[in-house]
Amino acid sequence: MTELVIGASGQVGEHLFKAIQSADRDVIGTYNNRTAPGLFFLNIGEKASVRKFIRIYKPDVIYLPASLTNVDYCELHPKESSKINVQGVKNVVDELKGTNSKLVYFSSDYIFDGVNGPYSELDTPNPISEYGRQKLISEDYISKKLTSYLICRTTVVYSWELQGKNFVQRLIHSLRKGDVVKIPVDQIGTPTYAPNLSQVVLELVQKDETSIYNIAGPDLISRYDFAWAVAKIFDLDLRHIQGVETKDLNQPAKRPLNGGLIVNKVKKKICCKLLGFEQGLKLMKLNGT
Repeated sequence: MTELVIGASGQVGEHLFKAIQSADRDVIGTYNNRTAPGLFFLNIGEKASVRKFIRIYKPDVIYLPASLTNVDYCELHPKESSKINVQGVKNVVDELKGTNSKLVYFSSDYIFDGVNGPYSELDTPNPISEYGRQKLISEDYISKKLTSYLICRTTVVYSWELQGKNFVQRLIHSLRKGDVVKIPVDQIGTPTYAPNLSQVVLELVQKDETSIYNIAGPDLISRYDFAWAVAKIFDLDLRHIQGVETKDLNQPAKRPLNGGLIVNKVKKKICCKLLGFEQGLKLMKLNGT
């Protein structure tokens, strides 16, 4: 069986690719903006390139974590971001129609409005940002066009990664420099350790599960309290963390404040354990720099 990770140089894709390699399975990875050893270039926004790539390698499973995830950039550049987050997904889906290949797509709790979270798979989406709308459009397209698919909704994913863009890694970097960091006190979520996310996803694929699954850490916590936990575990100066309300950050894109994901469905299906934020951060410290 051949597995393809589209976006293997991003955070989720990087850990997926490594996990599949560690299992001694046949895996191919792609990159777009940032290269990494052993990966192939692929721009999913180009339909002909997607068609050629998939027809050459004929993957049995395609993991699609590739996405433009900067929510403020998406808000300010909807046409550009849509080429990746929507049209890119459609290009992959259209090539898989009528085949036996399985698509594993990574979505977000940003498809919800953050009024009454955390959310289950049965709750009605209502995105309040361009990024959330793009993710929901792609979810809907996948569910309408394919039968063999797995939509994995996740949130606040953190780990050591090549690009260093996730909340925890940026926070550690800033605090080590002695910078004061403004952290919202009114954003609630369920932080997710990327290697654990990958482990859960691979188990679901091995079990040939389909439909939508929330995959996130089990702990509901504010972004501010999470930042404090990061600082404590990594022995950083707590005095440099400044709590603010989201509205005071003047960000272009609205954030779902009471977000997060309920993970009861996936817990019933998997053997591996979903890690709480303290466990995840301690493992990150143990495995990092």
